[in-house]
Amino acid sequence: MAIQTYNDLYLHYIAENLGVMFEHAVDIGINPTIFWNTFINSNVAKQIEKGNPKYLTCSALDYLNEIYAGKRNIPEKEDINKDMYYWAGWILAQYQHKKGYSFYKINNNLPIEKVLDLYFTLHEADVTKFYDVADTYFKKQEITNLKKIRQANELSQSELAKKAGVELRSIQMYEQRRNDINKAQGETLYKLANALGCNIEDLLEN
Repeated sequence: MAIQTYNDLYLHYIAENLGVMFEHAVDIGINPTIFWNTFINSNVAKQIEKGNPKYLTCSALDYLNEIYAGKRNIPEKEDINKDMYYWAGWILAQYQHKKGYSFYKINNNLPIEKVLDLYFTLHEADVTKFYDVADTYFKKQEITNLKKIRQANELSQSELAKKAGVELRSIQMYEQRRNDINKAQGETLYKLANALGCNIEDLLEN
């Protein structure tokens, strides 16, 4: 069951903002993959996921200005073409709200490059078509979130154990699903998430 952290009335506005944000980022010369990974790890993404009222009512350019904190020249107007980057931000806002996953978790299963590839076949289709396709990427996931994020960080199990201060055997048991990471102690989850640079929720299994 999806955990929706803000009212459906805000969804159109948030989706529009993320679309505009993504398109502007690419327009000012930021690599799409680099930008999206910057966004999903930003405070902006986390506050949207939490349904923080401030972030439900500000503009796409406000998002960009906070993400880059004056390090980029952000345009003053929201003139957009609504191309594939706009669509990707727009559709991922819809999917995040429907599923209640973090943007980080969505990207781990369905990388932004894959979303952009889907533009040509799905941008004129009903949003439910995208939901169906996106769901298949989650169903295909055979390894645990812990293992996937660990590998993305290019860490071995022993390296993660040392960095996080967690027993190697515990990591092995979680990755083999012999122990349920959803039932792990909060301190253990915190240490793992901190070492991997992700949220605790990103380590949990559906």
